[in-house]
Amino acid sequence: MEEKKEMDGGLFKSRSYLSCLNEGLKLPTRHILPLLKFLYPSLIVGAVVMGLWGVFFNQITVALTRWMAASEPVVLSFPLFTLILLSVLSLLADSFYMGNVMTAISRFATAGAWPVLRFGEAKREVFDASLRALTCTLVAVVVFSLLIVPVTLWLGPGNVWVTVVSYVLLLALGVPYCMVIMDYMLGERRDFWYSLKRMKDGYQYWGAFFIILFCGGLIMGVLAAVSWLPAGILAYAGHASLTGVLEGDATDLPSYVPALVVFFFMLASVIANVFSWLTLFPLSYLYGSVEARKQEKASFEEEERRLQGLQ
Repeated sequence: MEEKKEMDGGLFKSRSYLSCLNEGLKLPTRHILPLLKFLYPSLIVGAVVMGLWGVFFNQITVALTRWMAASEPVVLSFPLFTLILLSVLSLLADSFYMGNVMTAISRFATAGAWPVLRFGEAKREVFDASLRALTCTLVAVVVFSLLIVPVTLWLGPGNVWVTVVSYVLLLALGVPYCMVIMDYMLGERRDFWYSLKRMKDGYQYWGAFFIILFCGGLIMGVLAAVSWLPAGILAYAGHASLTGVLEGDATDLPSYVPALVVFFFMLASVIANVFSWLTLFPLSYLYGSVEARKQEKASFEEEERRLQGLQ
């Protein structure tokens, strides 16, 4: 047990950003089986929601494609309602999963070593963490939408500058906002408006947050893209088939393809959620390092004042 504790090293410890990235990738790998046992409820919920996306994917994409082509009037009431409903369910499922993961990290931070995790004993804690994750996500979506929608209406949805502005907003606001999320999920006070003040620390350590997001996100993106490849191929085949049926030129696809689409959507969802560890754990380590340095600085200043008072 002592050897394992020494190996894990705790969360609140001053580290370089590369060490945070390294430790954040190693920690879930060392404890992958107990972590999966703790996360299986949120993984199942995410897979079920993504399976629903697979069920309605062709109807939604074909309706939107025909509407954008504007070749004929298209009834969008059902596709749009389904799209909105699935988006809300996805938001809730993602928040549930993030809350589940951050509960495990929070318990690790408190214990200083990998704890014994049982979902049944931590249901309330996971629920509270999921609400905090939902709050962070909603604030991010609302702020980003309020900033990017006027730009899109002004420049046009197909303008390349809309993409440029989106990336600038993500770099200017999204990167330091990670500090707010980590503080709200792992901090002692856990008050969102208090955590929002930590944006200044996010800007102070912007480079470290960006490097971890870039490196972890790049690996996660490549692995997630590979995991989604079969689902994407089958979904495109189903989309083309349904388009042909509506135009009177049906393509001959086996009847089991829709079931395969749902299966691969669910499988890709589980794999992609697991790969999200590549950013969540390193970001948590970076937050712990920032807090440790802040504590060390406060202790040094207090000791310096004490020594000056003795003179």
